[in-house]
This record gives sequence, structure tokens and C-alpha cells, in this order.
Amino acid sequence: MQIRVFIYDDNEARRDSLKALIEMSQDVTFCGESANCMNVKSEMESCYPDVVLMDINMPNVNGIMGLKEIREHYPHIKVLMQTVFDDPNTIFECVRYGASGYVLKQDSPQRLLQAIQDVYDGGAVMNPGIALKVLEYFSPNK
Repeated sequence: MQIRVFIYDDNEARRDSLKALIEMSQDVTFCGESANCMNVKSEMESCYPDVVLMDINMPNVNGIMGLKEIREHYPHIKVLMQTVFDDPNTIFECVRYGASGYVLKQDSPQRLLQAIQDVYDGGAVMNPGIALKVLEYFSPNK
């Protein structure tokens, strides 16, 4: 079965490269894209994705607001946050609102495809650098 993926990213070149990566994969299929989260409900209802790749920092309606709306109205859709930021406050805000995973944009294409598969299969995914920040935050020796 193909995993249907919707992409939110305000960078058109980034969306194009993600689409190309997805279209080269046998297990994943591209079903839609947008530069921001202004029309999340209609986009989810027209595409019915299994996984959303969500940029955090976008104009008008950002990825955190999009994440909140998707989790509220479509709790079965997995949302994989992707960003260049590894700010602990942003990480925890995304986790608090129900993100299924958190990857960095500089992660390898193979890691991103594996993250899509892992969250689709019910797992939680974090870039190792992000996971370290989470562990440091909860460390009693900080």
C-alpha cells in the first residue's frame, strides 16, 4: 500500500525536491502541497494524506498552527515536523500539540523516507540531534 504524503513548505524549491524524492520511492506517493497552512481543512479533505510533512516557519499560518488544526480535526493523520530549527521550545511545542515526529531539513533523503514510513507504522521519529536536546532538557544534571 502506498503512503499518501502532503507537503507544507513555503520554499518552492524545497517542495519540488521533496516531491521528486517521494515520486522516486515505491512505498510513498505525493498527494498535494501548499506554501502555508491557511487552507488545512480543505487540503486534508481533498487529499486524504496518511502523513503530512510540515515546515514550521511559514508565512500567514505557520506549521504549529497547522499541526494543531490537523490533530484537532484529523487525528488519524500523522504529522512529521521538518525544520532547520532545533530550538527546544519549538520542539516541545510541536510534541505538545501532537507531532508524530521531528526531523531536520538537512537530514538525508533516506532518513526522511524512513521517518515517513516509521510514523505511518505508528512510531515516533526524532533526528538524533533533536533527541539529544530532549534528553538534555530532562537530565537532572543540566
